[in-house]
Amino acid sequence: MRHLLLLSLLSACCQSVRAQEEIHPATNSKEFVASFDASINGLAQRGFGDALQSASLGSVSGPEAEALLRKIRREDKLAGQSLGDRGVEYDVILQPGHYLRKEGKTGTSGASVSERALVAYVVGEIAKDLQRHSLNVLIISADDFHRPLRAKIFMALHADGSVAPCKSGPSLGYEKNTSMHAMHAIGWGLGQALGYTYGDFMKDNLTVNEEKYYMFSQVKTSVAKGILEIGELTCMAQEDRLIVNADKVAFNLSRAMRFVLNAP
Repeated sequence: MRHLLLLSLLSACCQSVRAQEEIHPATNSKEFVASFDASINGLAQRGFGDALQSASLGSVSGPEAEALLRKIRREDKLAGQSLGDRGVEYDVILQPGHYLRKEGKTGTSGASVSERALVAYVVGEIAKDLQRHSLNVLIISADDFHRPLRAKIFMALHADGSVAPCKSGPSLGYEKNTSMHAMHAIGWGLGQALGYTYGDFMKDNLTVNEEKYYMFSQVKTSVAKGILEIGELTCMAQEDRLIVNADKVAFNLSRAMRFVLNAP
């Protein structure tokens, strides 16, 4: 009986933790919105936007798009994923949402790609670019990793879904009142890659304080800790835009992380 009770409590605990994986409160974080002008002006003055790539607004069709789709769909081919080393402070730890999860919340899907496949692809491309700049990067799956881990930046990437299509969009969150400057850089980079001005992105998204996101207690960071929903896969127009611009999203997010790490 005691064993059954313990198993029941553990199950309830895990369900509670995973229920906190993607939280979308109806109101934006006041602190984050209040920091918008100062952060964006500071980033602009230091040339952050100069190297960002801008969106392609084509459709998912033709040989190039089909080739990209085939690459994205190889969700279990993500190189560099491991348990991590507790004794190392990584420059960046990346977690593709729901990656390799077998039960519970396994992610959403669009008409062409799954969330797991898309964010795994984007994370893989981010990691390659960061490593080209001699940064120590770790990719971890949704559940199978050493606890705790340390990094300068931790970033989880997800893609949203909605029962009523096209009712959500990109969103970003951070831990309590930290990481705001870094998350503004992340948001600006994502917006540019998808064809938004960052001001439009700020109006449309749900920028929230994600302090209860289940991973935030598992990774200790010295610079930034965030979760990013790159868009809604159940909205066909957003899914097409995410697929066509997947490489640009990865480049701009890598650029944002490199910029924040090199900030004085």
